[in-house]
Amino acid sequence: MYLAPLVAVFLFLVIGPPFLDTAIISQLTKILCFGLLAMSLDVAFGYTGLWSFGHAGIFGVAAYTTMLFFKYTAIHNFWIITPVAILMAAIVAAVFAAVAARSSGLYFLLITLALGQLVYCVAVQWKPVTNGDDGLWGLPYPQLGFPFSNISYYYFTLAVVALCAFLLYRFTRSPFGYSLVGIRENEVRARTMGYNTRLRKLIAFVISGSFAGLAGILYVYFNGGIAPENVGMYASGMAMIMVIIGGTATLWGGFVGSAVVLLSQYYISQLTPARWPIFLGALFIAAGFFAGGGIFPRLACLWKKAVLYGDAES
Repeated sequence: MYLAPLVAVFLFLVIGPPFLDTAIISQLTKILCFGLLAMSLDVAFGYTGLWSFGHAGIFGVAAYTTMLFFKYTAIHNFWIITPVAILMAAIVAAVFAAVAARSSGLYFLLITLALGQLVYCVAVQWKPVTNGDDGLWGLPYPQLGFPFSNISYYYFTLAVVALCAFLLYRFTRSPFGYSLVGIRENEVRARTMGYNTRLRKLIAFVISGSFAGLAGILYVYFNGGIAPENVGMYASGMAMIMVIIGGTATLWGGFVGSAVVLLSQYYISQLTPARWPIFLGALFIAAGFFAGGGIFPRLACLWKKAVLYGDAES
């Protein structure tokens, strides 16, 4: 009974798309991509306490790596490009974590913000390679032995994201994952217990960055290209907002936040594009007032109460 809502959502994601409009399928694919980005950020932010404001930069490194392979090399094989792009994202995440290793909290956030903006500046200024503000475009769906369409790529993304969600869930429920929560709660105590807290935070951030890179790869194939606006401070802020609205240290809250933010943006922008940022601010405030801790934990709590009440009635 407790898992009924999650099962219902998963069944909708599997069964529902053939009956939906193409634009909605595109939105669902985008939600999955950014949901994976938010989930990866939650590993660093929610579980480890690393306030990263540069995850969009890591996301963008993998996306740009994929595009550069397509534009400037003869290597277009998905199974070759993807590991290389993830490796690049992991390397950049390791550099971010190593540079910011001696800081925490707000200072870690500021350092990762600066490093993320450095990636953004490279994407804007290195025009001969990245095409500057115009970005790189023209990437087709990956060639995997069968032709992709809007809906088939959605199912491919759903399968990859579901596998990633399972792996991250197992990671956060492992002894290593629990040690990260201990470091987040009291790093001094964790250090006195013998944990190498700096190394564990570095590993957690690299794992988080690797999954953010995979989200960037899925997104660039879906979007057909990448532009600097997808890797800058605004994009990192949106990922952070998704995690906070959905619920930190929950993993699934990232998908809830992604769905709430992106669907709201899609529908509100159709009605009044200029006022979308105002609505986003109101949404953020409302989530703080009425769903403290995030929408996902609040909904989970309400559902458990309803189930317990129903059991008591019977």
